[in-house]
Amino acid sequence: MSQLDNPSQWTTGADALTDKQKGFISTLASSKNVSVDPNSLNKSEASAKINELKDAPTQNPDATAGQPIQNPDTWSTGDDKATGKQMGYVAVMAKKAGESVPSEMGKTDASKKIEELKEKTG
Repeated sequence: MSQLDNPSQWTTGADALTDKQKGFISTLASSKNVSVDPNSLNKSEASAKINELKDAPTQNPDATAGQPIQNPDTWSTGDDKATGKQMGYVAVMAKKAGESVPSEMGKTDASKKIEELKEKTG
């Protein structure tokens, strides 16, 4: 078992949770119909809560993720090639919207395209 598997042993475990953890906990809690105040958790507790929520049965399958936690225009890796998951999501949504599927995009452009397609396809 590595230190990563035991958040209570993290050097920064007592620090305030990250914005990404807050967003992920909020999305998971919504899909599980559970009330969680992420601001009451530190990094270690947030990690444990995320694992707990991931293992819980989904009660609200229509729950959706909120807006991106960070502005894609400020990503340091935004010009890098989009991830496979991003391109797959763009491809599925573009087809659903009746649009052509782009062959390549950067991470920032893919994120923006996903948000645009979400608006079009619901």
